[in-house]
Parts: sequence; structure tokens; C-alpha cells
Amino acid sequence: MKFTTGISLLALFLLLLSACSEEEKPPKGTLSEEKMAVILTDIHLAEARVNRLQLKSLDSSLMIFNRLKTDIWKKHKVDTTAYRESYSYYMSHPERMTTIYEKVNKKVEDREKNNNIKL
Repeated sequence: MKFTTGISLLALFLLLLSACSEEEKPPKGTLSEEKMAVILTDIHLAEARVNRLQLKSLDSSLMIFNRLKTDIWKKHKVDTTAYRESYSYYMSHPERMTTIYEKVNKKVEDREKNNNIKL
């Protein structure tokens, strides 16, 4: 009886271990890490662009930024729902979001080197 209990416990342990080691797949419709990095790069550059305008009115800044975001969605053929759901997913998986932001930093650096900061 002890032998079968030991095997059962070993099998259970191996099952749990394999379940923990599997990488969780993003939900269907989640934007890829690369696409998120490209979009976030454009969003952060848009934010910087609006900040450089130094508008006194927050409303004006928000209007301009929202217009730039609309242009970004069109450029990348993404709707706001897909972006928000993907962003939410990646925020709940910090290791993936860290990878994405490493790509964002690299893209910004590359664009700065090539003087290609504009959207």
C-alpha cells in the first residue's frame, strides 16, 4: 500500500511541476509582444511630442494626444479594445511587460540615432 501511495504522490508532484513550468499563453486576440512594443513606442513618442508643446490648457493637451492616439490605432490597424485588453494582460504578467519595455527602449534609441522620432 505504501508503494502505490508513494507512486501516486510522485505522479502528482510531477504533474504539478509540469503545470507550473508551462508558459501561460495569452488569450486569443492579444497583441504580440512585438506589436505592443511598436505601439507603445509610438504612444510614448506622442506623449513626449505633446509635452514639448508646453500647452497651458490640459484640455488642449488631451485633445492633441487623443488625436495622435487615433492616428496610432489607424497606423497599426488596432482598435482600442484590443490594445486595452492586451495592455491589461501584459500588465498582469510583469516579466512579459519588462520584455516589451526593453524593446520599446531599444526602438526609441534606434529612432533617436536615425533622427526618426516623428510619428
